[in-house]
Amino acid sequence: MVLFPKKGEENTEKTLQLAIEEASKCGKKLLISSTRGYSAEKALEMIPDDFQLIVVTHHHGFKEVDHQEFSEQTFQKLINKGHKVLTATHVLSGIERAFRREYNGIHTAEVIANTLRLFSQGVKVCVEMSLMAADAGLIKCSEWIVACAGSSKGLDTAMVIKPANTSRMLELRIGKIICMPSEYTG
Repeated sequence: MVLFPKKGEENTEKTLQLAIEEASKCGKKLLISSTRGYSAEKALEMIPDDFQLIVVTHHHGFKEVDHQEFSEQTFQKLINKGHKVLTATHVLSGIERAFRREYNGIHTAEVIANTLRLFSQGVKVCVEMSLMAADAGLIKCSEWIVACAGSSKGLDTAMVIKPANTSRMLELRIGKIICMPSEYTG
């Protein structure tokens, strides 16, 4: 596992390089988060032609009413190259059903989100968007995929994940953390 000394955009290319190496071993699917399009553009520059790229964006109105932060030009470029874009509400705002089934009514989505953030914001986002992409049918729950996310701008976290549908969130498996930021300076 690679630990970056700081979080942020400066780790994007290295994160993608490591993620592409790992994804070449497990299905050639790369799931990434991209709010405005920067990370998606970098992935398009680096990803091999035989890879499937799935980009997860914020939903419309995330910051401003009826506004989409993700670049329309980048969206069209991804679609024209045969890749997928998922624009949806963050799933950790709505996973209560999985916990009602398992724990008899306890609503703990925020506890889960904050627990994942103990590792990094990117770890939380990788798990969250894997659930979202599985719910949208863009990835299968039976396959291992590589997910990349970041702490703010760009990418700084990559993980191998076997996704689950949100209503079965507890079946999701984290196989490997490829890279993530560490504020630890020893």
